[in-house]
Amino acid sequence: MSRAVVLGATGHIGAHVVRALLAKGYAVRAAYRTPRYRLALEGLPVEQASCDIEEAASLRRVLEGCALAVHCAGYYPGFTTPRDRAIALGLEQIRRVFEVFRASGLARVVYVSSAATIAPQPGRLSTEADQEPWPLAQWKPLYATVKIAMEHAVLRYHRHGFPVVIVNPSVCVGEYDARPFSGRLVLLFARGTMPVYLDYHLNVVYTGDVGAGAVAAAEQGQLGARYLLAHQNVTLGELAHAVARVAGVRPPRWRLPYPVAMGAAALTEAVAAVTRTEPLLPRSTVRLARHGQRLDPARARRELGLPQTPMEEAIRRALAWFRQHGYR
Repeated sequence: MSRAVVLGATGHIGAHVVRALLAKGYAVRAAYRTPRYRLALEGLPVEQASCDIEEAASLRRVLEGCALAVHCAGYYPGFTTPRDRAIALGLEQIRRVFEVFRASGLARVVYVSSAATIAPQPGRLSTEADQEPWPLAQWKPLYATVKIAMEHAVLRYHRHGFPVVIVNPSVCVGEYDARPFSGRLVLLFARGTMPVYLDYHLNVVYTGDVGAGAVAAAEQGQLGARYLLAHQNVTLGELAHAVARVAGVRPPRWRLPYPVAMGAAALTEAVAAVTRTEPLLPRSTVRLARHGQRLDPARARRELGLPQTPMEEAIRRALAWFRQHGYR
């Protein structure tokens, strides 16, 4: 039986990768940093291992005996982190982690990046070929900027012979979102108290399909390739109405004008700075809304057999899990 390690196994994507590996017969070492999120691994026949990927010795320990690593624990910048500092931290994490990977003799690594590294294309769907350049040609939100820089650093390791495949998930909806990220949006619309929405195009994918796609990339993806793990292109209004239908609540009624949205975003950032939490609506998200992102996952469907679970089924599973675990 092949042994695989999942870094960030208690995260939303990592928890699904663990299950996809188990379904394919792997022995799984589930590495995590924060114990309170282990509820995402409840009842699974895995070896749980505490790991701080910032510490080489800790990372080396969880890699022992593993031929495959799926890296779902990439650096995520806080919105208050200065831009240059956030980029430097992301690049330093890639250097530190991949140097340990290289010394460990892994047969293959799947690096979980983000669809934020894919450039929007007016008039057509974006594909893996539409990679954002580094350095950037134009301003991007902080999260996207850091992910773009990190992905290019990973590809440099491939060019020097390292066996890595990159997957680029779009907006993930599904269960096991113990520290809600995209799930915050689902929960917000499921309350039925949000009267407005942004005019924004996005792509939504069931997180279980992302887990299956990551494992398929490990087994049959081309080294050095990037695979968009995506599914349904929708507007934010369509997503909000789908969540409301599943939750049985009133959907939002009005599209929020851009200037008003920017003012509201500034207010949520101010509140978040005081409470030391993530802002509900960062200004970078509002800026991004002017462009949106529409994606074509044809390559992942063709080469990886990427499943395409309907969006409403993903929402149902997400809300059932949130309710079971007391999220509101």
